[in-house]
Amino acid sequence: MEIWKIVLIALCSAAALLFLVFLLFAAVVDKVAFGKRADKNPLLKYFTADDFGLDCEPVCINDGKTVLRGGIYRKQAQSGKLVIFCHGMGPGHIAYTTEINYFCNSGYTVLAIDYRGCNMSDGKNIGGMYSGVRGVKAAIDFARADERLKGFEIYLVGHSWGGYSALCASCERKVSGVVAMGAPDTPSKTIAAGAAHVVSEPFGCIIRPFLYIIYAFRYGRRGNLSAAKCADKNGVPTLLIHGDSDKIVPVCNEAISKAKGKNVTKYIAAGKGHNPYNTVEAQTLLDALTAKLLQVKSEADKEYFKTFDFAAATQEDAQIMKLISDFIG
Repeated sequence: MEIWKIVLIALCSAAALLFLVFLLFAAVVDKVAFGKRADKNPLLKYFTADDFGLDCEPVCINDGKTVLRGGIYRKQAQSGKLVIFCHGMGPGHIAYTTEINYFCNSGYTVLAIDYRGCNMSDGKNIGGMYSGVRGVKAAIDFARADERLKGFEIYLVGHSWGGYSALCASCERKVSGVVAMGAPDTPSKTIAAGAAHVVSEPFGCIIRPFLYIIYAFRYGRRGNLSAAKCADKNGVPTLLIHGDSDKIVPVCNEAISKAKGKNVTKYIAAGKGHNPYNTVEAQTLLDALTAKLLQVKSEADKEYFKTFDFAAATQEDAQIMKLISDFIG
């Protein structure tokens, strides 16, 4: 065999091996991100409907793949508008009861469910970012059909993964408006950025196209939806809110910086991190709480959480919450 053919075969074999190695790395990163359930942390306090005097009717919704559970929340005379609250990464909507209470106090009915693999819902794992979109679509379909919610104007309000899910779902289901806080743009950028925090930025950049391949294989053309493009195309009023100090969703992956549609209103929350609906003081407490969770090694370490002020750590920014309420109208 001629030498150039041997060299070509060797180069192709090396390229194929390198491709498989990076694809394997991407699969491991994906499994770390989505390959397990997101249930409540026993060290943390999660506020419930009873803590705020809310009425809650349990609901079960099928997203076509999984049984999802949540509730219809109410408090006082209703406005005829429904807020479907879309939760971020973590143990479902119970991490956002303070926000749900705000909307109920503002006269809205709130429908909030847990996505696949989160808290009350079925599923052995989260599956991926599109499973959140699927959950929001199922919630919209449920609201359209349920006698308790028929005729309500539907608004999607989401944070982080929930913001992404709300924006993408609004291109597949008709709603009256969308509010997305701290929303990332695409799944591959989101997970690659997370990997970059742990390993290195170059590694994150290298595995991003391989993550793209994984999500395309898992969900088809919907596996790599751009939240920003969905915001531009959904044809309804869309409010994007982002903290200017957000370290979780970097500038290169912010839906707010990518969206260009005339229907899109943007609000940059000065001095805010990934939870722009909280006060700066609350964000500081949450950051300290998150850091402490990573350091728990003994029973003595757990004492910190018994005296932690969870109410102060979930204190809302009145200006941001009013901005959202006024947007919904």
